[in-house]
Amino acid sequence: MTPDPAPQSLPKHVAQLRCGLGWDIQTKTALDLDMAVLALGADGKLVEGKEGMIYAGHRRHPSRAIKLLNDNLTGEGEGDDEQLLIHLLTLPADIIKLLFVVSIDCGEAQKQDFSQAKNAFWRLLDDANQGVLLQCSLSNAQWQGVTMLLVASLERVDTQWQIVPCLAAAPQKNRNELLNQHLAD
Repeated sequence: MTPDPAPQSLPKHVAQLRCGLGWDIQTKTALDLDMAVLALGADGKLVEGKEGMIYAGHRRHPSRAIKLLNDNLTGEGEGDDEQLLIHLLTLPADIIKLLFVVSIDCGEAQKQDFSQAKNAFWRLLDDANQGVLLQCSLSNAQWQGVTMLLVASLERVDTQWQIVPCLAAAPQKNRNELLNQHLAD
């Protein structure tokens, strides 16, 4: 499934999601893609402050409902190089949005961008049956200078979750800028 701008309701039977990120190893210089998710409240701010952003440097949400399983530095290997689990039933009620982001670690400093990423993808799966709910290609020759992508969000509407594809270049250049934008004042 490719991104469709219209939100899709998550099937009610889905209790756990798995995010996968994959890319091919680069021959000249290693490209390190990183996946992150931000757990946001109704005000668009991180519910748990800095602890609400899950990424390679902080792998588990305080509620234990979100967990990054691994951090691949090179893209070596087949399939998903990085995976993240989300237990929807134990996610705190004040979290109404999960924002999914993929960035290139030190991309700006190393002059790396998504135009150089080979066969890169991000996907969202129903963990119970491995059914793909959303998949996005992250390799695009037009993304020169782009070091971070907003790939999708999961938004709680009443008691139902909706997947909202939003594949686009992030206005921020790195995770710290993104984190600071979503911290409470």
